Amino acid sequence: AKGYGVLQAGAPEPVDTETVFSVGSVSKVGAAAATLRLVDAGRLDLDRDVNEYLTRWRVPEHEFEEDVTLRRILSHTAGLTVHGFRDYQPGAELPTTVQILEGSGPSQSPPVFVDIPPGRQFRYSGGGVTVEQLVIEETTGTDFPSAARELVFEPLGMTRSTYENPIPAAWGNIAKAHDEQGDPRALPRGYEAMPEAAASGLWTTPSDYAKLVFAFIESYRGAPDAFLSPGLARSMMTEVEPSPFGLGPELAGEGAARRFSHGGSNDSYKAYMRGHLETGDGVVIFTNGARGSELIGEAIRSVAEAEGWDEALMIAPEPPPVPEVSTEGVDLSVYEGTYAFEGVGQVLILARDGQLYGSVGGNEVRLRYQGDHTFAINVGQALVFRPDAEPPGAELRVGGSVVSSAVRARP
Repeated sequence: AKGYGVLQAGAPEPVDTETVFSVGSVSKVGAAAATLRLVDAGRLDLDRDVNEYLTRWRVPEHEFEEDVTLRRILSHTAGLTVHGFRDYQPGAELPTTVQILEGSGPSQSPPVFVDIPPGRQFRYSGGGVTVEQLVIEETTGTDFPSAARELVFEPLGMTRSTYENPIPAAWGNIAKAHDEQGDPRALPRGYEAMPEAAASGLWTTPSDYAKLVFAFIESYRGAPDAFLSPGLARSMMTEVEPSPFGLGPELAGEGAARRFSHGGSNDSYKAYMRGHLETGDGVVIFTNGARGSELIGEAIRSVAEAEGWDEALMIAPEPPPVPEVSTEGVDLSVYEGTYAFEGVGQVLILARDGQLYGSVGGNEVRLRYQGDHTFAINVGQALVFRPDAEPPGAELRVGGSVVSSAVRARP
């Protein structure tokens, strides 16, 4: 383990092996560990309707026969909405778990509900993981940070890990937030808060998180007194069709290259973890900048070279999947036109063969429908159209924040 750089640009305090980072969606695998510990204890069933565990909020009624289950939530096949969440600034009121699910109060996200048949389609859903968070809270009778501490952190000796948000300054040695230019965010305490704890709110160190990665590998191999029972660990590391995910992590590769992994992307922090089931190798990389993802592939290659990994293990992480909703019945023609975005230029939007496309300088990309006039460009980037506004227009959003807007001109 090693740290590079400083906690905050312009300040002398170095990053070291005890520095805690916000790790975005890498949090989801820690939450999965808590859920699976409760499954091992006989307190949760992966294939039971989650509404049987819920009282403060319930998955809204839907038209489909299939149930929303923990197996489907963990593998992102539950048909639940809400891909991800925006970070909360210092001083902002933070929503409760129920408010997040309802999309009410100070929540910055829409309500969570089912709009595609559970079990039939892969669609990444932070909203689903928030349902999982509530299941854990109601099953244990405590808040999620306390449940995770008891179920995961204390058994594994992860003393520098917490789902508490905002992380108290008393933790000390906290990596501060930086923007796309590498400048410190203008935040009173230096970092945001992520109340959607299970989905994106973990604060931890690479050394701490490596203990969890190693615990999964040891459990998969059937080591005595392992963190998870061998059968459940093997289920965790098996894809749940039609998803590339198992029970928490994304899975890929065969033989020596068989691996489980997950990336994380909050506004100011980018993270990645990976474990190799056959060789026992792994790597955990956390960064405190909005462009930290650009470092991760190079860091993996450097680790692989230094550790003498086989070439099959040197694969850089693939971009996370971009979810989409069917455009059947959606009038895509209302979005067509030319939009002049400041800092981007002229963007031509065209509908073709039931899909929407954006073209800049002749380079065309398919836009993936998210519902509510929103189309993803890639992970963390989206166009939100306002076809009924006067005049009609659109917003370019990055990480949930509006970075540019435009008025439509018909071609």
